[in-house]
Amino acid sequence: MSQLSQPPAFSYPNQRVIRPPLPKTQRNRALFAGAVSNTVLSAGLGILSAAGLVIAFGLIWEFVLLLIRASGTSTSSFGDQRPVEWVLERLGYDPSDAWIFWAVIVVLLIAGAFVSWAGIWIGKAIVAESGAARPWAVTWSATGILLGLGLIASTVVSPLAGPALSVVLGSAVASGAPTEDGSAGIGVALAASIIGAILSLAVYAIAGSLVWWWMAHALRRAA
Repeated sequence: MSQLSQPPAFSYPNQRVIRPPLPKTQRNRALFAGAVSNTVLSAGLGILSAAGLVIAFGLIWEFVLLLIRASGTSTSSFGDQRPVEWVLERLGYDPSDAWIFWAVIVVLLIAGAFVSWAGIWIGKAIVAESGAARPWAVTWSATGILLGLGLIASTVVSPLAGPALSVVLGSAVASGAPTEDGSAGIGVALAASIIGAILSLAVYAIAGSLVWWWMAHALRRAA
């Protein structure tokens, strides 16, 4: 009896997925979507951060006052007032209007969340209109990368940029022509702040464009 021959070993075909270049229309739309989305999203996150910092500062202040009152080692100048009520009284306003302050903070939180979501949705809509593949995947991947880059940049750059900005603004104010009301120095500081804001917007727009184009290119359709 002849021996049974073993079947030949099976090998998977070496298939390479070919992806054509991203069409020009989709590329331009991705660049535009990234610039708009990241700028609007950054504005919304800025509003949320500002309102959150105010709330955190108020809570920390309230906690410190609670510890001072509980220790009984010193007399607080706040009496029975909360921090916001104390500040309003010192500014000449009615302390009972403190609820208006907190209502404004809540409105800012809602507005910041709305603007942030609007930035994400607008970017997705622009990419989807161009016919790009997986617009939501492009949106969330690009947004996640930009948020991570922003967190790293704020952690690394902020400790250096803060003192440098203080020196620049101080020098700008000091370089203004002296006037009785100090309007020259204030004008120079205001101009420097405006230029800084414009540069920040430009950085947000450029970073958003590049990352969104990268994700649209990486997730483009195969041939």
